[in-house]
Amino acid sequence: MEALSSGNFFGNTDQTIDLGGLIITNTEYTHEFVDWHFHENAYFTFLLAGRVAEINKKEQHNCGSGTLLFHNSQEPHYNLKPKGYTRGMHLELSPEWIKQFAGNHMAAGSFEVINPLVKSLFHQILLATKNTDDTTPLSLHAFAQVTVDQLSKKSDLRDYKQPPAWVDQLEQLIQDSHRLSHSLESLSNAIGVHPVHLSRYFPKYFGCNLGAYIRRVRLCRAAAEFNAGTKSAIQIAFECGFYDQSHLIRCFKEEFSVTPHHYLSHVNSVLFSGLKKT
Repeated sequence: MEALSSGNFFGNTDQTIDLGGLIITNTEYTHEFVDWHFHENAYFTFLLAGRVAEINKKEQHNCGSGTLLFHNSQEPHYNLKPKGYTRGMHLELSPEWIKQFAGNHMAAGSFEVINPLVKSLFHQILLATKNTDDTTPLSLHAFAQVTVDQLSKKSDLRDYKQPPAWVDQLEQLIQDSHRLSHSLESLSNAIGVHPVHLSRYFPKYFGCNLGAYIRRVRLCRAAAEFNAGTKSAIQIAFECGFYDQSHLIRCFKEEFSVTPHHYLSHVNSVLFSGLKKT
């Protein structure tokens, strides 16, 4: 089984930022089949365009634009990619970086990250890699550390303080119906929890209040749709649960500090740096 060292992925990597144990790469995936392999570093894959399937020993992840995967070091998997242009950004964490910044406490295994707080950070990491200056390393280290802290909190809750069943039920409900208008009462009724209890304990398990969580889910979906480049801003606003295009733009700017137009102007050089295939 092939082992991939720091900064190496199957495809054409046209951007590498090495910050001494924190490595960010942008890669166009060119292989329709990649046999079983593993990576020496723990890393995240943030799919920017196209589709790819990743299969490990436990499950299969069918990834589209906006999917975020985490893999601890030496987790074996293989990949299948349909024809067409596919690109991903990777954030690798060396053992030395993990020891220094995460205290060797990392989530185990390979899994899809659906927490919108973490996914929002990856959109901000992507923006930071395309607008670099002398403060960029500080920002990227901070983004990475917050990402790891969020996953560690999730791991602590899952492994040592098993959360109540309603936490998973609510997470799935919001992910599946993010475009709908929810009220505290409707969500409480759906999962069988008193509204006061839900409001009080939601931040403990999700890291923010309920409204902020739903808004981030919608914004991460919207950013992924902008990256995919197949829908208008009006259509994206409607499908992602915003009142209209102006509401989407206002919320997008509040979350990412740029408008969707400027977001795309920053990332298009990444998405289309190679010859786009049809």
